[in-house]
Amino acid sequence: MTSRPEPVNALTTPLVTVTPKPAARNAADLTPAAAWSRRVRRVGGFIQAAFAAFWLGRASLTIGGLAGDVLLAVSAVAVIGVVCYAIRVTAGTAPRPAGPEARRIERSVTVATVIELVAAFVLPVVVIAAGHSDWVLPSIVITIGPLLLWLDHLVHIPRYRPVGWALIAGPVILAATMSGSALAVTTGLAAGVVLLGTAAAGFRDLAGSARRPDDHASG
Repeated sequence: MTSRPEPVNALTTPLVTVTPKPAARNAADLTPAAAWSRRVRRVGGFIQAAFAAFWLGRASLTIGGLAGDVLLAVSAVAVIGVVCYAIRVTAGTAPRPAGPEARRIERSVTVATVIELVAAFVLPVVVIAAGHSDWVLPSIVITIGPLLLWLDHLVHIPRYRPVGWALIAGPVILAATMSGSALAVTTGLAAGVVLLGTAAAGFRDLAGSARRPDDHASG
């Protein structure tokens, strides 16, 4: 004798409520500029970390020897640490914003980035043609400064303002006071440290924005 299965009452079946993650919920409530501010911190932060790796590696190779090897190892650990931290704490905090205003901001960010990349290729050619081959690295660093200033103006990241001016004025001062390998090493170290620190600070901002709703809820 077989038992008959009990009918399932759809009205009494418990429903599973899917609650969005706090970071994703918060991102959806942001204005387009604020949403892009987060995205620039995250995507731009990874780009800054990559350029920091380049500049620190360039300085390490210029130094050479045991000191260069040590600097290269320390730089690698620092960059990898920042990137791993970013991957762990910023996931879901900066989705791509949608809407007409968000698309307008995205176009502005894209155009400014392309202009910076073009300038980073053109300016070194100009300084070499002018007979100042030592100025190639400083001229590349200088192009990053205006981009950061524009991004601060566009999506309000106040930290980018002093960093942008530092990346404009610093290479000029270094080029006026140094030459040769000393200029290359100092430029590489300074640019690498500044960019990596800026990236890490942006990732920390995003980590704080992801925790804030929970902090509110807990009082």
